[in-house]
Amino acid sequence: MKTRNIVALVLSAACAAVANGEITAPTAMPIQRTLNALEKSTAANPARVRMLFYGQSIVEQGWHTNIVRQLKERYPTAILEVENRAIGGFTSPDLIRTAESDLYPYYPDILFFHVYGSTEKYEAIIRKVRETTTAEIVLWTSHLEKKEAESRESIEQLLAEPDGRSKAIKDIAARYGCLFVDLRKKWCKMMLETGNTCDVLLRDVIHMRPDGPAFGYYSNFIAEELVRIPETNGEPKFSGTITEIPVTDSRVKSAADGSLRLEFEGNRVVAVSDGSGVGESSVLLDSKPPREYSDMYFTTRPSKMLSWMPMIKHVEIAPGAMPVVEDWTLTYIDGTMPLGDPIHYKVEGSVTGFDGEGWNTNDFKSVSGRAVISKSDFHSWQYRYFIKEGNGDKTRDSVPGQKITWSTRALFTDPLPAGKLDARTTLVQNCANGRHVLSISPQAGGKVGVKSFIVYTPAKKK
Repeated sequence: MKTRNIVALVLSAACAAVANGEITAPTAMPIQRTLNALEKSTAANPARVRMLFYGQSIVEQGWHTNIVRQLKERYPTAILEVENRAIGGFTSPDLIRTAESDLYPYYPDILFFHVYGSTEKYEAIIRKVRETTTAEIVLWTSHLEKKEAESRESIEQLLAEPDGRSKAIKDIAARYGCLFVDLRKKWCKMMLETGNTCDVLLRDVIHMRPDGPAFGYYSNFIAEELVRIPETNGEPKFSGTITEIPVTDSRVKSAADGSLRLEFEGNRVVAVSDGSGVGESSVLLDSKPPREYSDMYFTTRPSKMLSWMPMIKHVEIAPGAMPVVEDWTLTYIDGTMPLGDPIHYKVEGSVTGFDGEGWNTNDFKSVSGRAVISKSDFHSWQYRYFIKEGNGDKTRDSVPGQKITWSTRALFTDPLPAGKLDARTTLVQNCANGRHVLSISPQAGGKVGVKSFIVYTPAKKK
């Protein structure tokens, strides 16, 4: 009864918001799969939702915790796995590189995304989210920076005629089936109605004051649009499908030795434990161990050195190279100049060993092909900005011995360990989005202990 009352209150508040013109999305249909799962959550069978907030400094500021808090209050039994991986100063041309480590491998159930910079790169990020994951997506327009809100007249003008960037984001949201929130419109109305000035809302030309009302406005303007539409379950033509298949389903074949064989279509499978597993079980995808598929590995975001930004945006794995799970170190060596101009380095893997030398002025491919670094991804400009121009500690000039680290990680599990009841384990991820056969076989005297499989199937290209 308590859950019904909460839902009724939320729906009532949503109806009032629509009537008052506070809701700017034409529909919240693009996020109904997530909200449906949250609504059905119970203490005995809690919903598990993976949330990612991604963008640059505005997203990084921390207001997202208000949205998470409100969702936890509305759905108290749900288990929310929340990450904020935003990077200050990274516009879309930068973020499109770090997304290879931060976003697609994380495979969120719902993505909250906002970034400045090229709308072409912005769209490319959203396109790849659609191609490689089943995430539902929330997009929104920007609040006003100081120069845009110099007078009441300028705010009224922006309210009357949306800017080009806002129109572009709205178009992207429509093309890719995302929830679109016109936060900019709401921000203009708020400033006109409350009389709040940029001195009250902002701590500089664009960033919000953490000690003022801005965080509350910003988060609430998004949260109020996360409205449940009864009897709906999202838009699979855009976000694809997430299907739980019990081991009793006809798509799962059981053998006398306790092995399981699942025929599925998608690019990710998660096993849900029944708690009865004994020992380890081997995993095969299309008759091969997952470790033999190079696409089922990824590299983590490289470490920072001079600031909060990674020193290298992304380290790739060369086509045809066979990765292994390992840790990597890039070490500056003789020939490196002060202020990183240029940087001479060597690359070593904890399994691969020494794998070549390079310069930040050239593209680099390691001997094994397990580490590929584009010269455009090397952030040596940080030396000039944070040290040479007086914005940092001059004792941190680039010198031999400095290190940048990252790791190669697996997007699969093999072997599958015995798990506690309801434990979830990703068996395979980022295989080709198509038809596959997954086999799990227990060791002698063992037991698989899986009660269901969750299959993720991104929408196919039109």
